[in-house]
Amino acid sequence: MAFDLTNPHEFSVFTIVDPYQLTRETYEKPATLLELTSIGAQPYTTLPLMAGVEMHHCPGDPGALNELAVAVAARFGHEGARIHGPVHFTGVSTGPYLAPGMEPGTVLDFYDHLGAVCRVLGVRMWRQRRPSDTVSIRYDDLVQGDTFWLLGEAHRFMGFRDFPADSPTRDLFPGACMLFCDDGFKAPVVPSGTYRVRADRAPAGYWQRTGDQLLRADS
Repeated sequence: MAFDLTNPHEFSVFTIVDPYQLTRETYEKPATLLELTSIGAQPYTTLPLMAGVEMHHCPGDPGALNELAVAVAARFGHEGARIHGPVHFTGVSTGPYLAPGMEPGTVLDFYDHLGAVCRVLGVRMWRQRRPSDTVSIRYDDLVQGDTFWLLGEAHRFMGFRDFPADSPTRDLFPGACMLFCDDGFKAPVVPSGTYRVRADRAPAGYWQRTGDQLLRADS
């Protein structure tokens, strides 16, 4: 993520959703622009969705039908759109081939719409967006090989290790352990009992187990 640490509340968001999962969400400086000619098989098409949000896709993409994107387009008045492969959600284009990211308040409003579409389709959303969303992934939902996301970085989860017996963290948080990944990333975690609902039992519109795929609610 490319935050300007002198202005931590100023950023923009670019989101990519392919037919099966959210493949990338990046947080950039407000001035960052996406070159739309780089998004796939050209030419591309832009669909205005709501104030401050556009969806870009390539009609000639040979990939699978993107049911979620089709439903999102229909929600904003674009019925019957042919959308295959990945789509890019951005702010409003500044020219024929450039688009900024979505602004912070805008992206939360847009994700409310995205969540509503997920619930209609019966798929789980990839991410908890607001504090009132009580479903969150539990660490023991993870199995070896899962993708573990933190601050926009993807890591391949490998397992847990106990803290040493004399560790202050272990004394302060009984049951705490160290999560580790194959790239050397590690992080302390507290017992999963602090979460009220297991992610793999979440309703449509919320997390599923690995947190980065769109799955049917009964899968």
